[in-house]
Amino acid sequence: MSRLAAVTVVLQVLLPSAAHAQAPAAPQAAALQQVVNEQLRRIEALEAQLAQLKQEVNAIRALAPAPPTPPAAEDTHELKEPFVHAADGNPPTDPDSAASNADLPRALNIDTYGSLRALVLWDVKGHAEVSNNLSRLGIRGEKPLFGRFMAFGRYEAGINLVANDRTILLTDGDPGSPIGQGSQAVFSRLGFVGIKTPIGDFSWGKQWAPYYDIAEFTDQFSVFGALGSGAFGAGTDGGLAGTGRAERALLYRETWGPFAVGLQVQNRTLTANDRHWADTFSGSFIYGKREGFAIGAAYNEVRDGVPNPTPNETQLGDKAAIFGARYRGEQFYVGGVFSILTQHEVDDLGRRFDGNGFEFVARRNLLPRLWLVGGLNDLSPNADHPGDFRIRFGAVNLVYDFGVGSRLFVGFKLEDSKNADGTPLTHSTFAGGLNYTF
Repeated sequence: MSRLAAVTVVLQVLLPSAAHAQAPAAPQAAALQQVVNEQLRRIEALEAQLAQLKQEVNAIRALAPAPPTPPAAEDTHELKEPFVHAADGNPPTDPDSAASNADLPRALNIDTYGSLRALVLWDVKGHAEVSNNLSRLGIRGEKPLFGRFMAFGRYEAGINLVANDRTILLTDGDPGSPIGQGSQAVFSRLGFVGIKTPIGDFSWGKQWAPYYDIAEFTDQFSVFGALGSGAFGAGTDGGLAGTGRAERALLYRETWGPFAVGLQVQNRTLTANDRHWADTFSGSFIYGKREGFAIGAAYNEVRDGVPNPTPNETQLGDKAAIFGARYRGEQFYVGGVFSILTQHEVDDLGRRFDGNGFEFVARRNLLPRLWLVGGLNDLSPNADHPGDFRIRFGAVNLVYDFGVGSRLFVGFKLEDSKNADGTPLTHSTFAGGLNYTF
């Protein structure tokens, strides 16, 4: 094609002059043919040189060094946002500095968080107290294991922000703290490791139980509440029974669209009735999504209980079932739970009882960062339990949210709880406090 183009150019240049001559003589035709042949030879020479240049370029490219291999995916892995307990998810600007801690795991794979919480309480009888409000510090993270498998872990320590009482009490210093640990300056709230797999998440350690998946429907107060669901039974964090922050627990969780399932067993050598496997078992089921309507139920049973347990043993016959429903809208939330409890709770004299619990809560946003929440808690033994013991109160909180999980609040609890002898269990109480979360 290139030769034909060159010949065409030459002819276009020479033919006008030939036409002007009107009938060129034979010598002129011979000269024209000689010019054409010369141009064709030049074109062939140029094509040969071009082919040689292409070969030389290809040879040079073959000798060039290979481009650097990009870093492995795990080197750039970051936790998926949002970070619920952190102001933001950004890693430090220089995670690989030459400081003495440079050999520690990179901050990309770990999330540190905390919430410092304190409040002031004063009842209608004039008694006042500065109190801790479930302060905590924690770390958590995840990183690729292999393929579609991810390893994760978390540790959370409860801290007593307002006192350093070294006396080990047999009653809790904070609602929902382990027996014997509530007054300590530091104690374990959560601690577990696990693996995310294509068929669900498996984890083991001290962790939120499936039973609490339903109890959480009404655990929405900044102060007061969570005493009727049975999650924190007998004044503990539900660790031994397995209904709150379950200890020595093996847990499986998975979701399929709007369906969510949790299954748990606790394995330990705790009492003379040790079962070797599944000393407690529990499960939960929820249908619904985070926004909108959802219903759920959970069941928990203790198998290694004894008739007269010490504070570090479980009660024989301890069982708990809970049913709940909730609705979450953009500006409004409402939820309720009903629990059926067998030998799970204790009265003011330390006696176990069978009974029922009920909680209701409603929250309304007044402004984008200001909301009002109110509700009821009721926990009552069955009629055959001696005495008049019951827990019954209404509560209201006004909460201002000034950051991620950071809140300034005031609250009031209207009491109708009674001891076994019919006297008031506690008095109606005002509260004011602040949660500083980071």
